Amino acid sequence: MGQSPDGSTYSVTPSTYILVQGNADMKDGFVFPRIWTTQKTKIAHPGDLIFSVRAPVGEVGKTKYEIVIGRGVAALKGNEFVFQELIKMNEFGYWNTISCGSTFESINSNDLYNAEISIPPTVEEQQKIGQFFSKYDSLISALQKEINKLKDIKKSLLQKMFI
Repeated sequence: MGQSPDGSTYSVTPSTYILVQGNADMKDGFVFPRIWTTQKTKIAHPGDLIFSVRAPVGEVGKTKYEIVIGRGVAALKGNEFVFQELIKMNEFGYWNTISCGSTFESINSNDLYNAEISIPPTVEEQQKIGQFFSKYDSLISALQKEINKLKDIKKSLLQKMFI
């Protein structure tokens, strides 16, 4: 579970450490740097899974960087299978059944630690399943980029048409 650095150490200008506080710091399944800090609290390492434990609970991404994790996220060791399993749990509302809070939803370390996931018996099987769904993620990302391009073209054409 993360621990936020002192707010006075934050910056939007790249500096010592990337700070990940929650879902806003993840995009398309990966950490997307937007805030930095000079204070090292709790660290996640390249390849770790980053899990949102506060509003919204259950978003998950991977990090390619060493990062400081704030109190809105937790860092987990896991492979592509575990990543995809966490996505599934979120998609099917698992985290909604255990999250609580009046101002915003959250879970604690026990909730995350005690979550039960079904893991295939062999690492080879885990890898095959993880790769299968990873290919779908890549396809979805590529198609989303094409959709965005088409939307931009349409917007441009509409703008030219209705001057």
